[in-house]
Amino acid sequence: MPPVKTLKDVASIVLVGSFNPAIFQPAWLAAKQLIRESEATGANIEIIHPEVTQFRAGWLRLSVQPTRFAASTEDPAQWGPLRDLVVSALTLLDETPTSVLGLSRSVHVDLGDSKSWHALGHLLAPKKPWEGILQEPGMIAVHLQGLRADGRPGHTFVRVQPSAKYENAVFVDITNEYVPTDPPSSASSNTPYFLKCIEEDWERILADAKESVDKLVRQVLPK
Repeated sequence: MPPVKTLKDVASIVLVGSFNPAIFQPAWLAAKQLIRESEATGANIEIIHPEVTQFRAGWLRLSVQPTRFAASTEDPAQWGPLRDLVVSALTLLDETPTSVLGLSRSVHVDLGDSKSWHALGHLLAPKKPWEGILQEPGMIAVHLQGLRADGRPGHTFVRVQPSAKYENAVFVDITNEYVPTDPPSSASSNTPYFLKCIEEDWERILADAKESVDKLVRQVLPK
């Protein structure tokens, strides 16, 4: 099979719920031993405010709003620590109400040349249906959803679009959505279930996402 070259690879954990952004500061994470003291003191803080906290600390990027928590890393060596940080932080804040979990892998893949780059666009967004409607149509983005292959409640979402960072490259985001198995008595009772899903599924979800990306782009790479 032709090799697949990844140019950038980001793993993310996102939760929808009710959060207090002001809590999630580098100093708090360091005090709870979730990041190193040196990572906290050297953090690149973009904003800390009651309505939003956003910063980079070493390998970690964290963005927290009143209804959304997102933690990510571009370093595959830190995928395990990212999982552990999120699980530990929300275990400490065990009354945090949550309603949806998303585990994502987002990659920029080098297609090698413009021929393969255009071929993927033709494969995913055929041009024939647009004859007489658009002149020289081109794919901006394709979004699809499917049922979870592992049987958990929720969907798998895939977004494919030309890379805005690299020439002759494509950006692919695969997100696995988790929703509560049963209507809970309160949203806070969702959180233990979501944390259990992160602990059990994280490595498999990331591996499955990369396998899916490779399977997609190999259809247009030279044999």
